[in-house]
Formats: sequence, C-alpha cells, structure tokens
Amino acid sequence: TSVTNGVHARSIISRDMAGLYLRYLGPNWVERPWDHSVWQQVDRIPDEELWRTHERRRERLVAMARNRARRYLERRGGMPKEIAEAQSVLDPEVLTIGFARRFATYKRATLLFSDPERLDKILNAPGRPVQIIFSGKAHPHDNPGKELIRQIVHYARQPEFQRRIIFLEDYDPSLARYLVQGVDVWLNTPRPGLEASGTSGMKAAMNGALNCSTLDGWWVEGYSPQVGWCIGQGEHYDDPDYGDAVESRALYDLLERDIVP
Repeated sequence: TSVTNGVHARSIISRDMAGLYLRYLGPNWVERPWDHSVWQQVDRIPDEELWRTHERRRERLVAMARNRARRYLERRGGMPKEIAEAQSVLDPEVLTIGFARRFATYKRATLLFSDPERLDKILNAPGRPVQIIFSGKAHPHDNPGKELIRQIVHYARQPEFQRRIIFLEDYDPSLARYLVQGVDVWLNTPRPGLEASGTSGMKAAMNGALNCSTLDGWWVEGYSPQVGWCIGQGEHYDDPDYGDAVESRALYDLLERDIVP
C-alpha cells in the first residue's frame, strides 16, 4: 500500500519513555518498531509508573515554556511585573493540550476560539482547569496564517486566559520534542480532506499522548476510542463557515463531556 509520511520513533520518544519501553517491551521496540506484537506489550507497563513518567515530562514542558516566555519578554523590554508573571504561567499539574504546526488557514488554529465564553468556562472550571500551549510558524508570505497567530496571541493576553493559554515563539525541533513528549492531549483541527498526513500527532502518540483530531490525514486510520477522540465524522461542507461552526461545537462538547472529565 502507499505510504504518505511517517516518523522516526527513536528521534522523538523521550528518554524517560524509551527507558520504560526497554524495560517492558525489550530491545525489539528499537530494532523492530513496525512489529505490532512488540507494541501490544505496552499493557505490561504499570499504570502508576507510566503516569509518574508522564508527569515528569509535563513538568519539564511547563518549566521550558516559562523560561521561553520570560526570555521573550526580556528581549522585548517587558515590564518587570510581566516578566515576573511569566514565571507562573501554566501549571505542571493541569490537563495540558498542545497545538503546534505550520499555521495555514485550513488547519484552523483558532477553531477553539469560536465561542470565547464557552472556552473560558472550560479552561477555568473549578476543580479541573485546562491549559493550552500553542506554537508554530506561518510561511513568510502567508499573511492569513500570520493573522491566525496574531489572534491567538491576542486571546492569550486576555485576563481570563492569561494563565491558561500561551503561544511559544521560535518553533523548532527542540521545542516540538518538549511538546509532543509533555502534553496530555494533542489537538489537530484541519478541514477534512486537506491534511496530507499530520506527523506531529504520530509523535505525540508514540510518547503516550492522546490525540483529538478531525478525521483527516493519518488519523483516519489511526483513530480508535482507546487512543483518542475524533471531531465529527470526516464530513465535507459546501459552506466552510458552517462546517467550522458545527465542528467547533463538536470540539467543545468533547472537551466538556469526555476529555476533561
């Protein structure tokens, strides 16, 4: 069969997770990563050990995000109060969603902001808050893509979102590894039929993260209720604005009823 894109497991799996795999799967996860029987042995990893490993990686992700935010403000001549507040952005113990990729309009990076009031209630729910880390770049000549970044930065500065949403500049392979290794849920929202593959979601999955995506790219084949969520059923809409409205509501419903609980 055809192959569109793939990922190199050893390059993107965290050292902590690699240690778990070696202990419970043996060396075949490195030597025979295509062998399904090897990966079926992940059930041998004790839940508590897997969760402790994941929490350490989330803590490292939050520490990295705070340092980057602080350095960004220092370079831009930020006020001392702003720089101090950067040290408390995000929470290492809060459900963390990641969204990082090239900012093209069809990827709909701002789909989550279709209803800011509803998003506010989700992110700041008493007893079970949520935080979102955005990152990525637009093509230098893609002004609509740059506008999506501007909108996210604008929302991240609003009082209700300041401690719950952050946009990290200078997206590069190092930052990408922190993200796919440390988030709880990897979010992908392309309009169905336009995504080529979506390799970032594969990288997150190999690090144990759950995916939440429209049924497009690799997720058409990779989706299972055991490993994540699908937004809609891959429907195609003649009116893209109507499709955005339908799928944004579906995403909010998933967050409120299933993902966050």
